Amino acid sequence: MKNINTIIASLCFFFFLQGCSDDLLDKTPKDRLSPSTFYQNEAQVKMGLIGIYNAIQPSATPNHFYQFDYMSDNGYCQDAWQGSKEVGEWLTNTSSWAPGAKWSQNYTIISRANEFLASVETAPVSDAVKAIMKGEAKFLRAYAYSDLITFYGDVPLILKVQTLAEAYVSRTPKSEVLTAIVADLDEAAAVLPTSQTSADRGRATKGAALAYKTRILLYNEKWAEAASAAKAVMDLGKYDLFANYEGIFQEANENNAEVIFDIQYIKSTQSQPWPSSALSLSSWPTGNVTADLINAYYMTNGLPITAASSGYNAQDPFKNRDSRLAASVVVPGSVMGSSTFIPANDQVPCGARPRKYADLGTSDINNTSLNTILMRYADIYLMRAEALIESGSTDQAVYDLINTVRLRAKMPKVDAVEGAGLNKTQLRAVLRHERRVEFYNEGTRYPDMLRWKDQSLVHDVYGYDKSKLSDPAVSANWVFSQIRIETRTFDTAKGWLWPVPQADIQINKKLLPNNPGY
Repeated sequence: MKNINTIIASLCFFFFLQGCSDDLLDKTPKDRLSPSTFYQNEAQVKMGLIGIYNAIQPSATPNHFYQFDYMSDNGYCQDAWQGSKEVGEWLTNTSSWAPGAKWSQNYTIISRANEFLASVETAPVSDAVKAIMKGEAKFLRAYAYSDLITFYGDVPLILKVQTLAEAYVSRTPKSEVLTAIVADLDEAAAVLPTSQTSADRGRATKGAALAYKTRILLYNEKWAEAASAAKAVMDLGKYDLFANYEGIFQEANENNAEVIFDIQYIKSTQSQPWPSSALSLSSWPTGNVTADLINAYYMTNGLPITAASSGYNAQDPFKNRDSRLAASVVVPGSVMGSSTFIPANDQVPCGARPRKYADLGTSDINNTSLNTILMRYADIYLMRAEALIESGSTDQAVYDLINTVRLRAKMPKVDAVEGAGLNKTQLRAVLRHERRVEFYNEGTRYPDMLRWKDQSLVHDVYGYDKSKLSDPAVSANWVFSQIRIETRTFDTAKGWLWPVPQADIQINKKLLPNNPGY
């Protein structure tokens, strides 16, 4: 059961966060909450804490998780106003919407966490409750800083409430920020519970802290430490893969054993922020799936479609494919809601739509309460496998980790198809393929591209020629051919980092120099 207290807490914290001018600092506001009158009991402390959680919801269109697949080789959004198109085209500049929105959102989380940690110290709550809540605040601060260093590199490290004189800060080396992130996550893991009650679902746990520690260590090539952190999550014995892959992303199966951390939504009271995934993925022409992604799904015999013996038929392209394809993508001729998807009758240029997170059965696309999963257990298996591979291990343990994820999708084991005794380069390719097809439309592909720094992944967008997929009565007459939808070229001058937003630089010149190419 989702916790309706989230709404109450968010509203309370909103009023608390309203600023006050310098000449009122010594006075108690009568029209709003303030630190001197708030945090007077456990309920108020909880309200302040939930206010931090509230800030992890998408704050702007390009911050929605699915937009990051459009920035990658998995998807495409032709509507420039949504903010992901120019990122995917490598045309981002210091005034672009996406970098500004992400930077602002993360520092909002950090600011609220710092304010909470300072205020809770003197709050009249038990030491046990205080310790857990501080752990949650540190987890959320680490969550935000992890995102920042992944996209921007060096960023200001702010770990306390600032005075006006302290507000102008320079960027801190990424390595130092990483140290602070790991410290926050370690402290959080030491005090957080292994599970939350039904009333507090969505709040951080020990497993969430360890999982995000795994991710940020992996993203920063701390292979041994990342493998160890992933193993610690597994050793908790709290998580398992959900039996039905497609069912993971359906509201009826929320809060299942695979979910480690998510954003909880409540219909009518706190639904997904506009534009919801249902609106963007099922109604707008936003939701384009590239032919390149579709081609990446193997045949059920475990072979890529390019293998001579795979059995792939280019004119019956979706037959005998990895079950995750049909579960994740509305391919031409498949059922979409109550009708058959006919590309020629649809607005998406690529001729295929996302199924995952489209919430096709919802009665109101603007009132979507489908939770967004930010971390799930399958990622722990694959992150540990990747960390072991990059550490130089090609042992059976690596195969077992990848095979566990494959078998859930009823795909053959690595050993049975690619073979045993693979070297590091071969296993790396297997792992990276598995990440792509397992986590499509979950917002992980673009960060993977940034950290792998593989320029071959930045290439032109291809889709189906919709004019040849136009006869709804006789799909046997369809001809599947692929056409270029958009040209994309990697900008080596910019590299893989986003720019520090110009608006922040204008306020604080200490943020200069900006990242290369901006």
